[in-house]
Amino acid sequence: MREHKSLLSNSIFNMLKTGLGILFPVITFVYSARILGVEGVGAVSFARSFISYFTMIALLGMTYYGTREGAKLRDDPERFSQFCHEMLTINAVTTVIAYGLLVIAMVTITKLQVYRLLLLVNSLEIVLKGMGMEWLYQAREEYKYIAVRTMLFQLIALIAMFLFVREPKDVVRYAVVTLTATSGSYVLNFINARKYINLKKYNSYNIKKHLKPLLWLFAMAVSIELYTVLDTTMLGFLQGDTAVGKYTAAVRVNKTVNSMIMAIAVVLIPRLSYYVGHHDYRKVETLVEKAYNFTFMLSVPCAVGIFILSGGIIQLLSGRDFATAAHTMRVMTPIVILIPFSYATNTQTFIPMKKEKLILASTMTGAVTNFICNSFLIPRFAEDGAAIGTLAAESAVAMVCLINANRFFDMKKVFRSFWQYWAAAAPIPVLAFALRELPLHYAITMFLTVFFSVLCYFGILLILKNSYLAEAVMKVLKKDIK
Repeated sequence: MREHKSLLSNSIFNMLKTGLGILFPVITFVYSARILGVEGVGAVSFARSFISYFTMIALLGMTYYGTREGAKLRDDPERFSQFCHEMLTINAVTTVIAYGLLVIAMVTITKLQVYRLLLLVNSLEIVLKGMGMEWLYQAREEYKYIAVRTMLFQLIALIAMFLFVREPKDVVRYAVVTLTATSGSYVLNFINARKYINLKKYNSYNIKKHLKPLLWLFAMAVSIELYTVLDTTMLGFLQGDTAVGKYTAAVRVNKTVNSMIMAIAVVLIPRLSYYVGHHDYRKVETLVEKAYNFTFMLSVPCAVGIFILSGGIIQLLSGRDFATAAHTMRVMTPIVILIPFSYATNTQTFIPMKKEKLILASTMTGAVTNFICNSFLIPRFAEDGAAIGTLAAESAVAMVCLINANRFFDMKKVFRSFWQYWAAAAPIPVLAFALRELPLHYAITMFLTVFFSVLCYFGILLILKNSYLAEAVMKVLKKDIK
C-alpha cells in the first residue's frame, strides 16, 4: 500500500503554495493600484470575473471529482492512468463548448466590446486550467511539488510586472502577468504528468460513468460561482469599473485570509476520500472534528483583526484613492469565519462522502440570496450593496451547512471549544487601540498590532488548554507530523 504523506506537512506545503499565491496578488495589487488606478484595477477584475464562468464550464466539476476519485485509485497505476485519460477527454469537449459560448457572449453583449482584449487574454485560463490537471497532484498529495512550481512561476510573473507594467495604459500587460502567475504553471503540470500517467491508449474508455457525478459537481460549482463571483460581475454591469475597483480592494484581504485558512482544509480531501473508500469512518469523524477546529482557530482572530485594522490595511495596500473601501471591508468581515466553515463542510467533508445534493442545497441557497440582494442593493449602494449581498449569501450558506453537517456529526462536540477562540481574540481590540496611541507610522503600528495579537491569542489558547492547539504543538516538538 502506498505510504501516506504527512497531513501536517501537506498542510504546510499547501499553505506555502497558497501563501505564495496570495503574496503575489497582494504585491501586484499594491503596485497596480497605484499604477493603473481604480478604473484599471476594476477593468481587469471585471474581465477575470466574467471569464471565470467559462472556465467553470470547461472544468465541469473536475477539480473536486478528480481529487476525490483519483485518491481512491492512486494505488493502482493502470486504473489511475485510465481515469486521467477519461478526464482529459471530457475536458477537451467541455473546453470547446466553453470557448463557443464565450464567442457568442462577446459578439452579442455590447458592454463586453470595451473589454474584448482583456477577455481574450484571460480566456487562455480556460485551456490552461484543464490541461494543468491540478486534481491529479492533489489526489496524489504532491503538495511539495505544487508549492515549488507555484513559487517559480509567480517569481517570473513578479519580475515581469515590474519590467512591463509601468503606466496606466499597461492594463493588458497587467492581465498577462496575472495570468502567468495563476495559470502558467499548468503547462509544467501537463508535462510532468507523464510521471504518473501511462501515455498508451487503452482499449476502452468508460466516459459515461463519470458524467452524472460530474454534472452534480458542476451544478454545485455553478451555484458557488454565482454567489462568489456574481457580485463583481453585477457591480461591473450596473456601476462600472470604479465601483469594481473599490470593491476589489475591499475583498482582497478577506479573500486572502480565507485562502490561507482553506489551504489547511483542502489537503484533507484526498485523505478523507481514502478513508471513506476504505470505510474507516472513525478516522473520518476524528479528522473532520480537527479540521473544523483548526478552521475556527485561525478564522476568528483574523476576522477581529481585519475589522479593527481595515482603514490602515486599505491605505497600506491600495492608497488614498481607495479610502472608502475600508467601510466595505468592515461590512464583509464576518465572511472570514463563514466561508472557511462552509468550505470545511461542503468541499472537505461532503465531497469525499459523495453528498453532492447537500452541497447543492447550500450553494443554491447562497446563489439565490446573493442575486436577490445584489439586484436591490447594488443600484443604490454600489460596492457596499455588493458587500451586504455577499454577507447575506455566505450567512445563508453557512446556516444550511450547519444543519446538514449536524445530520452526520456531533456539531455540539465540534463547537465545544468555539468560545475559547473568541475569549483568546478578545484582547486584540485593546492591543490595537493602545498601540494606535503611540507616535509611530501606521504601517509599524499595524505590524506591532498583528505581532502582539498573535502572541497573545495563542498564549491564551494554551492557558485555556485548547486540546487541538496543544496536540499540534506536541507533534511539531516531537517532529511527529504523521
